[in-house]
Amino acid sequence: MSDALVIGSGLGGLLSGAILSRAGYRVTVLEKAVQPGGCLQTFVRGGLRFDTGFHSVAGLEEGGPLERIFRPLGLMDLPWEQVKETDEIVMDGVSYRLSDLSFPLGNNLRLSSPAGDVTEEEYALVMEPFKKGSWRLPSGDMLVKRLAAQINGTVRTGCEVTEIEPGLVRCADGSVYRGIIISDIHPRQTFALYKGHIRPSYLHRLQVLEDGPGIFTVYCKLRPETRRYQPWNTTFDGNLMLHYGNADEKGFARSADLLAFSAKHVPDRTALAERMIARVPGLAQAVEEYWTSTPATWERYTGTPGGSAFGIRKKDASCYVHPRTPVPGLYLTGQNCGLHGVLGVSETALLTCREILGEETLNQILQR
Repeated sequence: MSDALVIGSGLGGLLSGAILSRAGYRVTVLEKAVQPGGCLQTFVRGGLRFDTGFHSVAGLEEGGPLERIFRPLGLMDLPWEQVKETDEIVMDGVSYRLSDLSFPLGNNLRLSSPAGDVTEEEYALVMEPFKKGSWRLPSGDMLVKRLAAQINGTVRTGCEVTEIEPGLVRCADGSVYRGIIISDIHPRQTFALYKGHIRPSYLHRLQVLEDGPGIFTVYCKLRPETRRYQPWNTTFDGNLMLHYGNADEKGFARSADLLAFSAKHVPDRTALAERMIARVPGLAQAVEEYWTSTPATWERYTGTPGGSAFGIRKKDASCYVHPRTPVPGLYLTGQNCGLHGVLGVSETALLTCREILGEETLNQILQR
């Protein structure tokens, strides 16, 4: 049995680990945080559970691009909620057309890009699938737990990798692991840990790649029976996204997330949060208390440089980092290699596993 080491337990790392497990590998996932999941992590505040980066997905319709990946991995029997198609919503007695507020079905994976640089490929492969429907889970950690349970080996949390050598990683606690290596962390971070020789042109290319923007999030606890739950995401003024948490038994939301692009360091979190809350009609009266996170928070918990929410900015084909690296037995995965979002990261995990397993073996796994 071969060994595989996965650095980072984001979606790309867990998917790669689950696929390799099905191919007979013994997999060890090494995560420096106290809980796995990366941007799928959840946390509890005020008695409510909040998702950090998981909001909705596309491509789960029968034969859809994500369904073809998730079904053979046993992920389709999770309690997915399909968002019903509609073009009109009512908030506080005011009617809004979704087509005027946001992308159809409320998809706001990029909100509205501050640089206006959403590429044709990104639109086609990440955003366009939302026209066929979108789905939600009660909590992103359901996906994390299901994938972690499929790892043929172990998922170690609180285990920070400090050094990479060909076929070997060392951790801060002195432990050493051997096997092929799949890194789900940023490529620049990966090679900062590598102690061997890498050709300067490869490292220079990684250094000049630009990371996308970060997100400032306001996590709101809502007063009981003040805001009707709505399953779609809605944008206001083009760059502020509203996402409701789960519905209670009467159909009201008890939590809401507000997300907007932001600089890494926010000088006055309270002032920015209050401005964002005020931009949503009637929300201020419904908010009981709130908490915030900045791109610096994301950087601390996920390790992504600058807290980028979407990884390396994909301006054109030259910005893509291939999963196979110049180091034998070292591969990359995650949104910094391919496109962002659940669908983009899942497709990239397939590319990574294809490099390791070959086309025929990967297809056999996905056809089971």
